[in-house]
Amino acid sequence: MKKILNIAGVVIVILITSVTAKAQQGDVKFNLNYDYSMPIGNFKNNVISNASPRGGNGEIMYSFTNTLLGGISFGYQDYYQKYPRTLYNTGSNEVTSAVLSNSIQTIPVVARLSFSPLGNKGAPVQPYISGGVGVDLVSVKQYLGEFGSADNSASFTAQAGAGVFVPFGKLSSAGLRLGANYNYVPYNRNGFGNFNSVDLQAGVYFPIR
Repeated sequence: MKKILNIAGVVIVILITSVTAKAQQGDVKFNLNYDYSMPIGNFKNNVISNASPRGGNGEIMYSFTNTLLGGISFGYQDYYQKYPRTLYNTGSNEVTSAVLSNSIQTIPVVARLSFSPLGNKGAPVQPYISGGVGVDLVSVKQYLGEFGSADNSASFTAQAGAGVFVPFGKLSSAGLRLGANYNYVPYNRNGFGNFNSVDLQAGVYFPIR
């Protein structure tokens, strides 16, 4: 895992350096998105069953060509779940009646590529597919009644997404962005594992220069 995180970190640094250098030449866009995130798999079944409306991300993307963009994404998502009072085994011969609550915050930093197959055709709606790898900073807090535990650590993350860009006008370089992302987060600490999710996104994009 440490090797994977190091590789992801190197990729992120290279992309940040590349985008910063290219920003001096123009063709750099900023995407600002709202995220509605839905836990899936083990994350939903054992940790957080509620969807989270508390999230968003920003992206700095450089246009290598009319169809290919690359850059860096920074995000934040806040998940919370409180379960009804029930009985828990807290020792070999001990049972406790308590309310269990889980609070998870994630901050993904991801190097991304986005491909728009109709980018050369000036279509009024531009579909895209995207993917990326990076590091997810994960904060986990769990409370069983008045007793709590916390953990802050980093996990590898990978993303795959699809959606559409809708320019404000035929010649506009700004517009709306609608899409969805699948997030793979193989977090595995303190009995928790795989904080995977699907995000629905809506936002705007506009040129920086």
